[in-house]
Amino acid sequence: MTEAFPLSDDLLHAMRNAARKSIELREPVITPRAILLALLDDAVVGPALTTVVNRDKVLAAQFEESIGSPDDTLAFKTPDGRTSLWLSREAYAIFLEGAQRVQERYTSKHLALGLAAQARLSPGILSAIRVDPGALSEAIYKL
Repeated sequence: MTEAFPLSDDLLHAMRNAARKSIELREPVITPRAILLALLDDAVVGPALTTVVNRDKVLAAQFEESIGSPDDTLAFKTPDGRTSLWLSREAYAIFLEGAQRVQERYTSKHLALGLAAQARLSPGILSAIRVDPGALSEAIYKL
């Protein structure tokens, strides 16, 4: 049986911002890059992430992502509630990886840890911008 955890307001805000950022980047789904950009803007984890992640590098990053059929992942609305976007397969794996770390409420910190952990399993945005997943995890654990 799978446990369900409530999403914190900060996580829901980050995921809605990730949907908005995907639209701004002209990406058809919520990607790891959009999640990382949303986390950089997050009031809770953003300050820690900016010590190791350069926003301009994230925006300029060129990497391949398999979009696949995301309609069996999760969808999040943009902050204005007008549009919903599905998570890409990679973004869904990050979301699930973050959920593995939850004890009571799923927060943006868990999502950031999921991003770092998933980057160890498959190269993606962190590899493209040459950020060590361990350095990202260390920055998050200092919160």
